[in-house]
Amino acid sequence: MSATSPPWAIPLDAASALPVYMQVAQGLEQRIVSGDLRRGSALPAERELAAGLHVSRVTVRQALALLAQQGLLTRKHGSGTFVTPPTPEERPSRTLGLLSSFSDDVRSRGQTPGARVLGFEHTRPSPQEAMSLALSPGEKVYRVRRLRTSDGEPLAVEDSTLPAALVGRLGHADVTDASLYALLATRGLNPVRAIRHLRAVSADLTLAELLGLAPGAALLATERVSWTRGGRPVEYARAHYRGDRYDFVMELHGDGE
Repeated sequence: MSATSPPWAIPLDAASALPVYMQVAQGLEQRIVSGDLRRGSALPAERELAAGLHVSRVTVRQALALLAQQGLLTRKHGSGTFVTPPTPEERPSRTLGLLSSFSDDVRSRGQTPGARVLGFEHTRPSPQEAMSLALSPGEKVYRVRRLRTSDGEPLAVEDSTLPAALVGRLGHADVTDASLYALLATRGLNPVRAIRHLRAVSADLTLAELLGLAPGAALLATERVSWTRGGRPVEYARAHYRGDRYDFVMELHGDGE
């Protein structure tokens, strides 16, 4: 963000698989947790935000509604939209449950998790990775691709990108048959918040071979950004799960809870 840009100005990636409204929500959340958008400050009207970000008002409305559901924004009819991020005392102290640990989920089913490293790089981030992790193009990341298994059976292919300066030295052996979130926890980097996008896709030849499926088989594709308690983006992750062996469960509450 340049010195002359408003604090709500965020970069968007037209080539990303992440929907634009999710990119807007992620970008605004990063501005909120970093303090660029301060508690109690007012956001511009939807029309102004849409014009400034070069997106539709519907896109802006979806992003603001998502952040309001998370408690980061308050929308007052006739007054506007205001930043209301939770204080550190109000933030949840637990990890993200299913989001935080594939390994713990597999163990909870009485099975043994595995993680075979398919690729490991210490490199510069892509534009999408830099935006999601709030990095400059010149900073370094660890990019890890792993085949996740349960009792030796392939369940998912996960691609994780971590900011190198934040996580410290990392090697191939550190991420082999290990929980990435348990590793982060040992370094004081427990993820406590995330935005995750799920969609259905068909397996291409590479994913089909890795997961032991026929090409075109149904997969669940996810894309997420996770933050630490201090508001630092700690992981940008993409994953493809076998649709016949893995599911996601969401607990929903009404306004009265």
